[in-house]
Amino acid sequence: MAPPIAVSDGMGEVPEQTFSASELRIYSCLQTIAILLEKNPAYLPIFLRLEKELEIEQEKRKSIERARRYLPNPPH
Repeated sequence: MAPPIAVSDGMGEVPEQTFSASELRIYSCLQTIAILLEKNPAYLPIFLRLEKELEIEQEKRKSIERARRYLPNPPH
């Protein structure tokens, strides 16, 4: 896992949380595509796909975190 960071959602900062390397890469791509989308709406399908990929990665991380609660001796 990557260290906690604060990212901007364009309307202020998103609360600090831990992002995986995959989530950070997707978030970076979303920012780039958002810039391109301002000039050309043809990038919208890419933006929508990246949003879905980010949701998938976040759900994976949340599932793993939930699964860790069932460990007999939680890791330190």
